[in-house]
Amino acid sequence: MDFLTNYFSGKDTTFIVSQLIGFVAAALLLLSFQQRTHKRIVVMQACSGFLFAVQYFMLGAYEGMIGNVVGFTRSIAYSFRGRSKTVDHIACPVVFAILACLGGLATYTSPASLLPMAAMMISSFVIWSPKTQQLRALTMPTSAMWLVYNVICSSYSGIVTEVLNLISIIIGLIRFRKKD
Repeated sequence: MDFLTNYFSGKDTTFIVSQLIGFVAAALLLLSFQQRTHKRIVVMQACSGFLFAVQYFMLGAYEGMIGNVVGFTRSIAYSFRGRSKTVDHIACPVVFAILACLGGLATYTSPASLLPMAAMMISSFVIWSPKTQQLRALTMPTSAMWLVYNVICSSYSGIVTEVLNLISIIIGLIRFRKKD
């Protein structure tokens, strides 16, 4: 309990609420990699992305917010993968990568701003893949980019998320290695 008291001492209410929202988002994201189907993975990631967008907004980390708004929208669209010719077309991830790039450039403040932009551009193609094991494995580099960004913008829940995310991905890769 002393850890929590020390963690929150001297922090304003907005910061505390942002971290709590981030931990809920983290739980959804981590659970997403334990799902069997592509649709369930992306729907859970959409919910997580929306909450992370709120958290980054509250932290004033607008690059992360924009990246997660794009990610939220992208995940909703990708949940229709295999049932929509529009979403199944290669132009779909290209459009989301361009949106991530434009959003990143619009909110650029420093070289660290490029991390969420690059992560979202790459993940636009990774998450589009219907192969769940490929999705898990190729998410690792984007998690590393988000980890560095979270350290820079003091998103403690984001730091914990990405460390646990990497562990969850590895568990998912091992757990479902013969199922895809």
